[in-house]
Amino acid sequence: MQTKTPTFEFQLHIETQQYLAKSCRWLSVLSFILTIVIFVSIVINNPDKDIVFTSLSLIPITLISLFGLIHNFALSENLQVNNYKRFYAFIFALVLCWVLVCNLFLFQALSPQTAVESLIHLIFISFVVALFPSRGLLIIPVLIIGAYVVIARVFFFSFDLFIPVINMLSFFTVIISGQQVVEKWFRKAVFKDVENQRLVSELNQLALTDSLTKLSNRRHFDSMLNKEIQHSERTGLPLSIILMDIDYFKKLNDYLGHQRGDECLVELAKLLTKQIKRPRDVCARYGGEEFIVLLPETDLSGAIDVANNIKIQLSQMAFKHPDSLASEFVTLSQGVVQWHSGMTLERLVKHADDKLYEVKDSSRNNIAH
Repeated sequence: MQTKTPTFEFQLHIETQQYLAKSCRWLSVLSFILTIVIFVSIVINNPDKDIVFTSLSLIPITLISLFGLIHNFALSENLQVNNYKRFYAFIFALVLCWVLVCNLFLFQALSPQTAVESLIHLIFISFVVALFPSRGLLIIPVLIIGAYVVIARVFFFSFDLFIPVINMLSFFTVIISGQQVVEKWFRKAVFKDVENQRLVSELNQLALTDSLTKLSNRRHFDSMLNKEIQHSERTGLPLSIILMDIDYFKKLNDYLGHQRGDECLVELAKLLTKQIKRPRDVCARYGGEEFIVLLPETDLSGAIDVANNIKIQLSQMAFKHPDSLASEFVTLSQGVVQWHSGMTLERLVKHADDKLYEVKDSSRNNIAH
């Protein structure tokens, strides 16, 4: 009945991949728009340049952008939750395509150094924002583009090697330091979300579960019974319940003490949990020593079989009851009824209660139906 809350590491992987999936789509949109702007800018500002060369240089970034736009980066069923290969492959390809575009500026732009540096600054900012949850992914564009900047400055703009390398290392340090800070914030946010889910789950569990036996409580049982009655009204399928009461439970408490009585309730709850296994079946503690079982799509005959099986299993458990007038072991009185069209929850439970008291007023350790 309780929903299992995800672990922090599992949820962190899920949240990270959801963010990265959106980021890859966002980077694709940005790249596609920038490609159009770059092409138009070069054609307008440099009408004498080779349009064929320009077009061929922009084909790779166009194709990878379109791929990112149509590809579903979300976690599919056949992928492990910690599998990031699809992101690494896409980011690596996208960065290489942007390096080709930077080369295009070096040959086609009127002010190549200014154009390349402006484009690289925009790309850097975009990748940092998009990839901050994953340091491994972020390092790919930082290293590749950083190395490209060093090479471009040395070979194309006649810079001394020392200054570009120092600039790249400084920039790399700032980026990684910033990523660590933001990643910590991201992890804390995910951790708080997991904790909130856990607390909500625990509160729901407390609201719907009997604290001693860990079975459903009366509130949850009545809610499920109402739903099953509505389902049976629509489909015409049978529905039965079993209301049971531990025989001479007060005498057990008085003779052996309340702790032993609680042990008896817990053991009976375990027995019912083992016997009532179908997904829609519900076992609940309905009162002090009263338990109730909901059996959807089960007619009276099937419910009686379940009740008899519970009786047999309880006798085999042989839980001592020194002061019982029915047996030397703990026994149950059970009332079994089948729902009929038009019966409300209250009428159905009242009918089961009447059958239960037929047994208690006569023989005990028996089943009435």
